[in-house]
Amino acid sequence: MNKIGIELKWAAIITAFSCLWAALENALGYHKDFSNIIGIAFVYYIILTFLWAIAFIDKKKSLGKNAIWEFKSAFKFGLFLTGLTTLLSPIAQYIIYETISPDYFNNIIEYQLSKGRQTRESLELIHNMNFTIRQGVMNALSLGVIYSALYAWVFKTKKNTVVVPVTNSKKKK
Repeated sequence: MNKIGIELKWAAIITAFSCLWAALENALGYHKDFSNIIGIAFVYYIILTFLWAIAFIDKKKSLGKNAIWEFKSAFKFGLFLTGLTTLLSPIAQYIIYETISPDYFNNIIEYQLSKGRQTRESLELIHNMNFTIRQGVMNALSLGVIYSALYAWVFKTKKNTVVVPVTNSKKKK
C-alpha cells in the first residue's frame, strides 16, 4: 500500500478538486449562464496544473533528499497517477452531473439553443452523461500523459557527474 500511497492520495485529491470546482461553478451560476464559462475553465486548468506539479513534488520528496529520480521513473509515476485519475473520472462525472448539477445538460442545451447555432437533436447527442463520461476519460488520459511528460522532465534529478582530468603518466625526457 505504501508503494502506491502517494499516487492514490493525489488521484483522490485531483478528483475531489474537480467535484468541488463543479460545485463552486454551480453555486456561482456558471451552470445556468454559460457566457463566461471559458474564463472559469481556464482558471480550473491552471489550478489543476499546479496540483499535478505538487503531486510530483510530493513524490520526489518521499524518495529522500539524495535519491536520484530519473525521467523514466518520474514518467512512470505520472502515468500511474494518470491511470488512477482516469479510473476515478467517471465517478467524478457522475457525482457532478447527477448530484451537484443535475440540470446541467438541460441548461446548456437551452443556452446553446438560444444562440441558434445547432438543433436540439444535435445538442442532445453531445450533452448527455455517456458522452460526457467518455470525454472526461479522454481528457484525463490526454492531459495526464502531457502532465506526466512535462513534470517528469522538470522534476527529474540531474545526475552529478564528476569529471576526472586525465594525466599523462609518461614522463618527458
